[in-house]
Formats: sequence, structure tokens, C-alpha cells
Amino acid sequence: MDMETLKGIVSPELHEYLPRILDMCNAPYAVANGIELVGLTPECTRMKKTIRPEDMNSMGRVHGASLFGLIDHTFATAANLKCDGTGQSCNIIYHRPCMDKEITAEARLINESRSLIIFDVRIYGGGKLRVSSTCTGFKLNNDR
Repeated sequence: MDMETLKGIVSPELHEYLPRILDMCNAPYAVANGIELVGLTPECTRMKKTIRPEDMNSMGRVHGASLFGLIDHTFATAANLKCDGTGQSCNIIYHRPCMDKEITAEARLINESRSLIIFDVRIYGGGKLRVSSTCTGFKLNNDR
């Protein structure tokens, strides 16, 4: 992703963080796994993934690791927006099988303290909730 494209999908009030966001969008894991930023506002970080054959499990469904990868990167992008952090824990619930060609994840802030940040991250496919999770990150610096 380039800076001009990014400016069009990130809310203007977050433009001061564009270099950090661009780094997350172009992270090797995201690029290699086809994870793309769809939109970013103060309330919600949205990313999508187009499912490829290597994302499927032996039963013809999207592999849980592919689903978690999208959750984790969406969470990381939201949590590292203003300061550096690292994942501490993630509780994940797989609600129904996922066989969709494209899936979207949405991360929304639940709570933030001086040292922790917690997000609700959900994956949707085919108009249905497929996976939900609660992700907690530890802040490595407290610029917020």
C-alpha cells in the first residue's frame, strides 16, 4: 500500500499516524497473507483477506490459523496506532465454519489503561459473524 491510497481510507483525524499505519499495512506477514486495510476511524479498524487455496484446511474450510492471523493483524494495527505494544492474550471463539472467498475483520476498543489495551475483534464472511475474539495488548510505551 502507498501513502496516497492510505490517506483515502484513514479518517483525517488519524492522519498524524499515517507512517505507523503504513508500516503495519506493509508488514511482511500482512503482505504475504493478503491482509489489507479497508478503513480506519477512531472507533473501528477494518481489514480484509481474500481467501486463497493455501488458507483452507483438509475439510475445505478456512483454516483456524488463517482466521486468527487476520484477527491478530487487525488487533495489532488498532493497538499500535499511537504507541508500541505487544499482544498479551487472545480469547477466540469460532462460531461457524468459514468457507467464504473474502472475510473482513473489525477491531473496536473495549478498554484502555496506562499499560493495557483491550479490543473486541470480529470476523465476518458472507454477511455472518464467523469468529469473535477479545485481544489484550501490553503497551511498551505510554504516549497515549
